Amino acid sequence: MTREIAAISGGEGGDRVSKLTRDWRPLLFIVLGAGAVLVSHFFLHTCTDHGHFMETAAGTLVPMRCHWSERAFQGVGALVAFAGLAMYVFPDAARGLSFAVAGAGLLMILIPMWLVPTCDMPGMVCNLSFKPGAYLTGGITALSGLVGTLRLRRLDVMGGERSAV
Repeated sequence: MTREIAAISGGEGGDRVSKLTRDWRPLLFIVLGAGAVLVSHFFLHTCTDHGHFMETAAGTLVPMRCHWSERAFQGVGALVAFAGLAMYVFPDAARGLSFAVAGAGLLMILIPMWLVPTCDMPGMVCNLSFKPGAYLTGGITALSGLVGTLRLRRLDVMGGERSAV
């Protein structure tokens, strides 16, 4: 009974709770990254998905810039999933990788806003579907990365073990 009380209060076996919180974080980043790639491909539509193309002076059709914004967003999502996978392989780098995931979440927000912006027409599909979804996904990813960084910092200060597997 005293061992159970010590585990709950953070005493002798209290590292069990903090180990559980460390084990799910890499999985969360893998799910967020893979989810960003899949959701942007299947659910967050761009103008190219609906047959809108730009016609060049030569008469050829090329994808609109929101198509490239979606591709860049998917690349950052793959980077987040890779960071989660790297957290399993290199558990000592978990805090730095969590901070990198927070930066990738900010990049997910900046891509449709400023880096590879969507068109200026507010009624287009990309501004109604892809852009808000990218903001939401990027915000969730950035917040989870920041929470992971701060939580792992707290474990470092407390002297907790940082094994992710």
